[in-house]
Amino acid sequence: MDIRNIIGQWALDQDFLHGRMSFICGPRQIGKTTLVRQYLERIGQRDNYHNWDSLTLRQRFASNPLFFIANISKPLVSGNLPSTQNREWIVFDEIHKYPHWKDILKGYYDEWKEFIEFIITGSARLDYFRRSGDSLVGRYFLFKMNPLHPNDLTGVTLDRDTAWTPNILEDPFHEPNQSFSEATDHLYHLSGFPEPASVGTKEFYQRWKNNHISLITTEDVRDLSRIENIQKLQTLVFLLPERVGSPLSVNNLKNILGCAHASVQNWLEILKKVYLVFDLLPYSAHLARSVRKERKFFFWDWGLLEDEGKRFENFVAVQLKRAVSAWTEWGKGDFNLSFVRTKDGREVDFVITSNQKACLLIECKMSERTLSPNLRYFKDRLQVPMAFQVIETPGHLEQVDKGIFVMGLDRLLKILP
Repeated sequence: MDIRNIIGQWALDQDFLHGRMSFICGPRQIGKTTLVRQYLERIGQRDNYHNWDSLTLRQRFASNPLFFIANISKPLVSGNLPSTQNREWIVFDEIHKYPHWKDILKGYYDEWKEFIEFIITGSARLDYFRRSGDSLVGRYFLFKMNPLHPNDLTGVTLDRDTAWTPNILEDPFHEPNQSFSEATDHLYHLSGFPEPASVGTKEFYQRWKNNHISLITTEDVRDLSRIENIQKLQTLVFLLPERVGSPLSVNNLKNILGCAHASVQNWLEILKKVYLVFDLLPYSAHLARSVRKERKFFFWDWGLLEDEGKRFENFVAVQLKRAVSAWTEWGKGDFNLSFVRTKDGREVDFVITSNQKACLLIECKMSERTLSPNLRYFKDRLQVPMAFQVIETPGHLEQVDKGIFVMGLDRLLKILP
């Protein structure tokens, strides 16, 4: 399994970073530590990994703030700058748990940026705390690790020069081979997280899943908030799967949970911060009577959903979210993922926008090959060049009209990074 594509190897590419630090965030257990340790091993710098959860490391830092220099094999002499190929990489894992971590990083970066590439890894707290204050502004690029794609199971590594563009707008006829289709099916029926995907059994995934949710809704939530009623928040988590794919009614949830509207809103924001769920906003530009406020929520781990139709839509949502995140982080435009819905009930599941203009519509039907009339309606109204209806059938591709296709799930994933 090659997990570099989860963020793209660009977070580990000096030519792309131009001397800035890489901040790598993402869900708990998504493989951040594995990624960076494998990379250091590959370039012969395994001792440059430093975990700030370690008491020993904190003691070393207290006695010598430049402790990480001791492991560096190449002399760092001012005026004799190393080439980008010969720079050292230093990984600080969980440094955001240390007091005044931003000031520490700022000092390291300002002094050593011409000699060292710094990688900072962490999950919810790193992403949350980096936003407070501006001491690190202009000194790093943020990368978010996403759940696995079939390319990660088949060992395909993306090429930055050819993979950046939404190829779906140029050529949707990339036929997946058997190994890619099997990898798609494997991920869909298990999870996009590396450990359960690697083990490959539903029994292991079931145990892993329960432990994963428990860690997020206790430790991660506790670290980021002062929520006292964890039990109600956990109940909210159990209520969300049946609401995936539909605009979420906070009023309905507050009545079920017996709490204030503001409490439910706060809990939903916390669940987003700890990478359990993400939300999509409605797309409404140039569209009369469109829904503008309601949001849809999806889980980063689609395996949590028992309903096949909802799991299918959630799986597609995560893969599309991964794609727009990659295109944006590679600096190729401002891409986003939304849905479109009008007040009279017309709806298409997903809209990809480029610089705030709709460029692709995706409707999930799982097994229904008859084209949804809403797909054609919104394609015409929004003047979108391409529209796809995605079904489960491997390899399926049918052109219904100009720019309108019914395609198999593996076909869609084949043209997404």
